[in-house]
Amino acid sequence: MMKLIRKHLFNGIAWGCIAVVGNIMVFDLTGFDFLPNVLDNFSTFAIGLIIFCIGFITTGGIVYEIKQLRFKLKLLIHMVVGIGTLLIMGLRFNAFTFNLPDIVINVLINGLIVLAIWTYFYIRDKREVEQINANLREKREQRKLDTE
Repeated sequence: MMKLIRKHLFNGIAWGCIAVVGNIMVFDLTGFDFLPNVLDNFSTFAIGLIIFCIGFITTGGIVYEIKQLRFKLKLLIHMVVGIGTLLIMGLRFNAFTFNLPDIVINVLINGLIVLAIWTYFYIRDKREVEQINANLREKREQRKLDTE
């Protein structure tokens, strides 16, 4: 279990670092006035995003590996933790500025990053399942040919 937690924890930290770079690139490329506030408080910004990714990705990864929980409950836990940490991060930016549009834009950008990460894993896992099912069908057909 500790190996599982450690694996998912490092995965969450890695995605958090990717999110930090992605956010700053988007702020820089779009010219938001929010960027100077982020750079002045870079450590707080980076730690917040890493904590968010640990909460969303690590919790999700661990929850999905618990066999006793039903899928809908796993999905609910994953999304509640993700949305909760996303909202907490958006409210946390009040420490930088009270400019509400910038906070909303940041929450939306982080939401899109989360959606992109979730979509990536969904598509990857769906392809893997399709490949496993194709292999199982092939083996089943081969058994039928062998028994005939």
